[in-house]
Amino acid sequence: MGEGKRAVKPRPLPRRLDGMNSKVASGRRPAWAAGIIAIVLAFPVAAEEPGDNRVFVFTGRYHTGHMEHILNPAAPLGLDYEDNYVAGVGVQQFVPDEDGKGVRIGWEGGAAIRTGESTSGEAWTGIVGRVDGTRIGPVNVSPALTVGLSAVTDTIGIESERVAEGADPHLLFYIAPEINVSVGENADTEVFMRVQHRLGAWGLLNDMGDGHNATAVGMRWRF
Repeated sequence: MGEGKRAVKPRPLPRRLDGMNSKVASGRRPAWAAGIIAIVLAFPVAAEEPGDNRVFVFTGRYHTGHMEHILNPAAPLGLDYEDNYVAGVGVQQFVPDEDGKGVRIGWEGGAAIRTGESTSGEAWTGIVGRVDGTRIGPVNVSPALTVGLSAVTDTIGIESERVAEGADPHLLFYIAPEINVSVGENADTEVFMRVQHRLGAWGLLNDMGDGHNATAVGMRWRF
């Protein structure tokens, strides 16, 4: 190269790939991608028997607390909420309640958009348990709990700060306790409040502790 000309050094490639959190090594990508594929493949065929299937929509807001903070008597009003939100849809399929005791076991799957400081997607699937039969006058109150796996395309809010070095937050356990309320003996429409919770269970999954929590409200239809 002639005098007076300066050699141009090539720029290093960026460490952040396709929106993944910079704290997670790029080699982790196949793990969460495989998690999303597994969740999609886990969707079962809808039950043929009428009355065992439900579809729901919900929206909520993320907060900086942990799951145990929802036990605060002031919750959900006493939480430190972020400017990050979630909106999603889901389906449930229950095994028929043959003995009529109101205890139901089934499957749940869903997908959501998380937005605010950034935008990412979430998909989850799990086993859902539900207890029907508690009535206060014409009002039916039914607690439920979903336990499974959740995969996200990227972290958001306080979840990003909880990623320790070497941890991967993209595939975590999923827990969603909720309370359902409906009116009438055979109501096919109900409203509910649930906690949208992701966690690694003290490092058991992908070296993660707590992930993120959102307080959500929604509506569900049975068909």
